[in-house]
Amino acid sequence: MRRSTALTAAVAMLLLTASLTAAYMSIAAYVERSEEVEKRRMFRDWMAKVNKTYDSIGEEEHRYAVFKENLRRFDKHSTSVDAAGLPNGFGDLTSEELSSIYPGCVPDSDWREKGSGGGGRGEAVSS
Repeated sequence: MRRSTALTAAVAMLLLTASLTAAYMSIAAYVERSEEVEKRRMFRDWMAKVNKTYDSIGEEEHRYAVFKENLRRFDKHSTSVDAAGLPNGFGDLTSEELSSIYPGCVPDSDWREKGSGGGGRGEAVSS
């Protein structure tokens, strides 16, 4: 009888653990989707702010990926980033593209804070 009780307790514990794991994974997926929706909104707001358009969906998706990476780097050094505080027209450029526009320029982690806001090209930080 004790063996049966121990087995039942083990099965119950396993089911509880599986249920909690599933709930955690569901919450984590929801948070990840919410963050992605927020980043997409920020990108759209930024595009409107700097008057950016792209020739194709593929180009827009590429620029969105670059924007997210720049945002991630920017967020490391800034505690508050929102649509109103987004960077100038460089937000969708890679470091290599920025360096080709400004030869000899080595973008710093805070290069996006420099320059003008509305549609113009700002200044990069040089080393």
